[in-house]
Parts: sequence; structure tokens; C-alpha cells
Amino acid sequence: MDNLNNMNDEDKKITEETKAEAPEVMVSTDKSEEYLNNWKQERADFINYKKDEARRVEQFVRFANEDVILEAIEIVDDLEIAHQNFAKQNLGGQAGELNKGLEQIVTKFKELFRKYGVEEIAVSGQKFNPELHEAMETEPGGEKMVQLRTGYTMHGKVIRPSRVKITK
Repeated sequence: MDNLNNMNDEDKKITEETKAEAPEVMVSTDKSEEYLNNWKQERADFINYKKDEARRVEQFVRFANEDVILEAIEIVDDLEIAHQNFAKQNLGGQAGELNKGLEQIVTKFKELFRKYGVEEIAVSGQKFNPELHEAMETEPGGEKMVQLRTGYTMHGKVIRPSRVKITK
């Protein structure tokens, strides 16, 4: 208490000004904290945006070749049909060599597909799954599937379902 009495008039004036400015300082401090928190939130949102955009670009790159792969699959289907027809005829000689050549071409295409994450959809021993298989014919009470056209997935996504016939 003696200290307050011993203060000169100028010191008392400074103390009164400080008390008057205290609410303004508090408001300024609150505003600066608000701005800082808003900046932190915007920064976090921007970082999340960059991560999302990187994922979208990765997905785009991953599936950019899908159309070309689908066209190549159609060619492989035709080559497999030709290979099967030659195998059924059992001509021997040059036809046998041609048949081996067709088999090698199909094998190389399938290796190329694996390189790009393309895999065949299994049918034998599997139950019908509408996400993977397309039923072309069904027999009443049928449980077994016979593959009519090979289906493919690319990085786990179905790019062409297997066409199947459901038999007893």
C-alpha cells in the first residue's frame, strides 16, 4: 500500500492508461489467435487438397491405358480363337508351327497385361458373382459356370466381366 502512496503522479497516470488499454490488448490477442487458428486450418486444408490431388493423378495414370488394354484384349481373344481352331484341326507341319507362333503371341500379350496390372477373372470353381461375371445363359437349378469369354481386372477394378453360361 505504501508503494501506491509513494508513486508519483506520472506513474499513476501510466498505470491508469495501462488499465484502460488492457481490453484493447485482450481483443488484439484474441484476434491474433483467431487469425493464427484460421491460418493453421487453411494450411491443413491445403495439405489435404494436395494429397487428394496426388491420389487423383495416381488413379488417372494407373488407368490411363485402360482403353488401349481393352482393345488389345479383343485382339488376344481373336488370336486365342484362331489358336483353338488350329489345335482342333491338328494339321501338323507348317500349320503346327503357325499354331505354336499364335500361342507365343498370346503368351506375350498376357505377360504385357500382367506388367500393367491386368489379370484374368477366374471362373472355374467359383460361384457366380454379378460384380465379376455376366450370365449369358442359365439353366434352371444351374450352379456351375462355363466361361464363354474371359474377363479381366486392372489393379483390382473390373474392366471387362467374364461372360459365363450357368449349367447344372
